[in-house]
Amino acid sequence: MSDTQTQIFEFDNFRIEESKRALIKGFDETIPLTPKVFDTLLYLVKNNGKIIGKDELMRKIWTDSIVEENNLNQNISILRRIFGEKPGEQRFIVTVAGRGYGFVAEVRSNLMSQAIGGKELAADEVANKNSIAVLPFVNMSNDAENEYFCDGLAEELLNALAKIKELNVAARTSSFSFKNKNINISEIGSILKVKTVLEGSVRRAGNRLRITAQLIGVADGYHLWSERYDRELKDIFDVQDEITLAVVDALKVELLGKEKSAILKRFTNNPQAYELYLKGMYYRGKLVPAEFRKCGDYFQRAVDIDPTFALGYFGLASYYGYGTAWGLLPMPPEQGWKRAGSAWDKVLELDAALPEALIKNATKLVRYRQFNEAGADIERAAEANPKFPEIHHLYSFFLLVVGRFDDAIIEAGRALEHDPLSLKYSRFLGLCFYYARRYDEAIGQFNLALDLEPNNPTVHQILGEVFVRKEMFAEALDAWQRAAMIEGDDEVAAIFKRSKDGFRDAVRAAALKRVERLMAKARNNEFVLAIDFVRAYVMLGDKEHAFHWLEKAVEERNVFPLLMNNDPFYDSLRSDSRFQKLLLRIGIPN
Repeated sequence: MSDTQTQIFEFDNFRIEESKRALIKGFDETIPLTPKVFDTLLYLVKNNGKIIGKDELMRKIWTDSIVEENNLNQNISILRRIFGEKPGEQRFIVTVAGRGYGFVAEVRSNLMSQAIGGKELAADEVANKNSIAVLPFVNMSNDAENEYFCDGLAEELLNALAKIKELNVAARTSSFSFKNKNINISEIGSILKVKTVLEGSVRRAGNRLRITAQLIGVADGYHLWSERYDRELKDIFDVQDEITLAVVDALKVELLGKEKSAILKRFTNNPQAYELYLKGMYYRGKLVPAEFRKCGDYFQRAVDIDPTFALGYFGLASYYGYGTAWGLLPMPPEQGWKRAGSAWDKVLELDAALPEALIKNATKLVRYRQFNEAGADIERAAEANPKFPEIHHLYSFFLLVVGRFDDAIIEAGRALEHDPLSLKYSRFLGLCFYYARRYDEAIGQFNLALDLEPNNPTVHQILGEVFVRKEMFAEALDAWQRAAMIEGDDEVAAIFKRSKDGFRDAVRAAALKRVERLMAKARNNEFVLAIDFVRAYVMLGDKEHAFHWLEKAVEERNVFPLLMNNDPFYDSLRSDSRFQKLLLRIGIPN
């Protein structure tokens, strides 16, 4: 049995295990970090007590690329948040103006012996020994449409395993970010901070299925368990149960209390309803409106087949609720909320214990604007479900609405910690910095979001708005041009490209084009969000038309009027008494 030496650094209530690239808090809580954030921390800790110049840090951390200082600043900000440092407090990392950063907490370093092979482990071996990432299963069928079935099978296994208290399961968005990417298991384990990975494949011919699954140890790449299942579609629930229990057995996880019945719980016994639900979930993750809208029909058909299918009704409720809240549906908000409410009632009637049912608090907040009651309910839900990132995300949204920026940033950070490769959560953390007028940190966070998905137009769009607040007008035009190009809007992209020396002219031309298109939709009896008109007229500097549409926007029960109280975009309207009266109508607490 050969040994390797693993460098350990301990400080305060944290420790770093270098070979595992793990930051651990307390006894067993692994803190997910992106690779560059971990590298920043490790370099500072190894140079404990020294002031490291920013140029040196950037050269050491980004050895293969040229980056802006904002990327380093954002890494430092993330670390401060993880360490619980309050604004101005520098217990761990000090900033020396004009020089750089230094790690000042007392650091203890030692070497830990770790036996290779997994049989002889040191007493203080890396925490979270039982941790797993479930990768999307590979579609081995000729029909590309079976992609939804492969993703859905993996997601259901992930959801079942996540119910086990002693098992840490990487969040779906982060695990699924590796889909169709040629990345080895050890790198996936390092990024997601897990010790095992479950992967598999599905071959389907009609109602016949061949499913393979294997559990792999990250440290050595060895298979801890593998199996092949040749079954029919009607047996899919049995296969899921068998895989789940086999993984539990291979990891030697002890199921506590009612955990076994929880992980083997079946929400429907109808394979056809289940298949339709999986199709709906596949499209529910698509935030391009045309793709997202496809999920509603699948969820409706699922519950038509099985009216007792609680998860099917959850899908339907989230389709109408999320779609209405963010303006993704071609219908007036009140119509969408009414349908969402009916579906939520069915969810709660059939299975009020579903963690997903907690998201109904968003309806209370956005539709009914019951701020104090919704905020209290969401806060309790976040405390009771600390590993459920969507609850932290919802709580951060509430905190942002009521102007508690520091708390919003903390909760948005918690959502991202549990799902570190989520573009949605990464973007929202940037939005929190932006609303808090912490523009440099916002730019850094949006750049991190673009590292996850470089061609996301919404991130480029909001990044352009931050650049405007910094009076970086050329950079704003570049960001907006990029957003338009990604969306295939050559006409608007050309406006921003040819107006590099005329920022105001470019903004005005693009806004006029926006109004023209919105008017054309309205004439064709297409539903148009009032807030889209508001934003176009604000860009034109036309306050009268802006307030005309703002009146209508406040009546539309979606997220946008709730956010305008703190959105820097509306600063030009803020001093107008009409703006303050509209805020009073919304009822946001001071």
